Amino acid sequence: MPAPSAVAARSPSDMDDTDLPRDDTLCPGEAMHDQHLRQLLRVALPDSSRRKAAGWFGQTDFLCTRRHVDEDQDAYHDGLFITLWKRWDFWLALPDDAAASTHGNLLSQTWARLRQPTRPTLTNGLLRQYRAYDSTGRAGPWQPLEAGHASPEALQACAQAWRGVIDYWRLAEGQRRAGRPLRARLHAALTPERVQALTLLPVFTGRYNDWWDPERNGWWQGDVWIGARQPGQQGTRHWGRALKLSWRNGSEGPGDEEDDAHACYQIDLIEDDAPLAGTAHPPGLHLSYAQRQSDTRRPLTNDAVEHMARLLRLFTHLEQQLYSAHAQEQQALQTTTPPGDDAGAPALPRTPPFAPDEVDAAVFGASIMALSHEWQSTGRAHATLVRTQWAHQTAEIAQPGDGAPTPPPLVDPRSAQAATVLQLARAVHAQANPDLSARFHRRFAFAPGAFSHHAARGGQAVGPVLWQADGRLLARVAPTAQAQARAPVWWQVSSDGLHISPLPAEQTPVAVAPEALVTSATAHGLTVRGDAHGDLLGLAEDGRALWRHHIGGAICSIATAPDGLALAVGTAGGYLVLLHKGSGTDPYLISNSRYAEARRFIFWDDAPTPLAW
Repeated sequence: MPAPSAVAARSPSDMDDTDLPRDDTLCPGEAMHDQHLRQLLRVALPDSSRRKAAGWFGQTDFLCTRRHVDEDQDAYHDGLFITLWKRWDFWLALPDDAAASTHGNLLSQTWARLRQPTRPTLTNGLLRQYRAYDSTGRAGPWQPLEAGHASPEALQACAQAWRGVIDYWRLAEGQRRAGRPLRARLHAALTPERVQALTLLPVFTGRYNDWWDPERNGWWQGDVWIGARQPGQQGTRHWGRALKLSWRNGSEGPGDEEDDAHACYQIDLIEDDAPLAGTAHPPGLHLSYAQRQSDTRRPLTNDAVEHMARLLRLFTHLEQQLYSAHAQEQQALQTTTPPGDDAGAPALPRTPPFAPDEVDAAVFGASIMALSHEWQSTGRAHATLVRTQWAHQTAEIAQPGDGAPTPPPLVDPRSAQAATVLQLARAVHAQANPDLSARFHRRFAFAPGAFSHHAARGGQAVGPVLWQADGRLLARVAPTAQAQARAPVWWQVSSDGLHISPLPAEQTPVAVAPEALVTSATAHGLTVRGDAHGDLLGLAEDGRALWRHHIGGAICSIATAPDGLALAVGTAGGYLVLLHKGSGTDPYLISNSRYAEARRFIFWDDAPTPLAW
């Protein structure tokens, strides 16, 4: 994590928790005595199955313990450890019997090991000790925490930390008694769909997409550092999607690494077969936190009320900010004049024919392969983001009002490379080689959003589309408004879907009945319907949309192949698209259907003949 700027280094203001219920019957008056410690332990460790309960706030952390001997043979009292990072350690405990105090180690916990050769004296029914840290960060000897022996600074620091621990458990008990309303709010806001949608924004998939590179794993958004880990695998190692929020939590202590004073929350999306993380975690997510950067993150617990409140505030505020920034970037993409069609594309290093066993890298060369990698990786991330947005919209219809912001309309980030790739597509088309065309089709999935300005400017409406008994496909292409003097033209696609040619005049259908321009069809027992936004919808009998597939341009006509294995779709954007049923969703298409794009023929005014993609 890079160091924040001076402005970004400020700690975020805590969420206003005055509306959070507190149980003020816990430790009334907050005096430091045995009865109040017993009350704290009953709340923190309510049954015999729990022997320890840890927590933290600011630079203070604590550990509540019940009397037991752990697997390392360390003996614990009924007590409370409190640490103010590299300043003070405090130990408060209830008197123990002689048998329990004969173990070699009196107490042990994660950040300090206490060896006590002599039994401390009682003060207000408590065994009380403290130790101070020197300027090098080393802890001094344990001493009695008693007036007249301990320094006024130590007594004051302990009293303040004690009150902080009491308030921590008052909030926890208040939430428990009220039915945990804050947890319900947190679970409503932190859903896998909302977290995933946020991590798929282009800022995470493009600019800050390397979790292991300190310069590219995140950035400071105001006074909060934010980063996202994309899922991946290397060998047998697998990691999932995660969102991390961090902030400066005080300052480094003596001997600490630079930037160690950063607390964090991490939200991990868990696999379907992963064990349940506990009731504090929203379904499908695992929440963890750490007090400083060098600490191991621990799972969030139900008693961590202040952390739940802060996490809820940070997530919802950052979600709004990131969507707002994304909307501005999208607007900039839409208003920027697209590059002209003469944008230079990498030249094909070789011309066909190619040997069947030649790899694409040998056919296209390094420049085109690099362009393909950028195009495909950006397209895959964009398609995933759109699918996630669709899923969230569907969930909103089913359960409205979860408080999620409406994501801005998405603009395909491949617009910047669209003209270059279009020139390359035309160069490939000019070769008229099926092998080269198939390789290009594999390496450059068509991006309707990136070419929307071309389609809107010069797209010739395609429809109706008519399958013939011999497997050919006929398509009527109408001129644009700027070329109304031209008559509509009929084209035919060969039965193998590879070639397109003008339909001879004597074979042109005499007339096209209005009902031929249908925007729905039946395929595999489903009704497939097209809309004005360029989407195909697979509808169940009750009208529910089971899947969605974006074609681009208002749908003018749909037809099912005679064998039922393919769909032909014509759009107002100048597209004739052949779809075949595949084994699963194509990750590069803006779709959650099982249809794959076998071929797309493009009819635009700026070209005399259709472009096969």
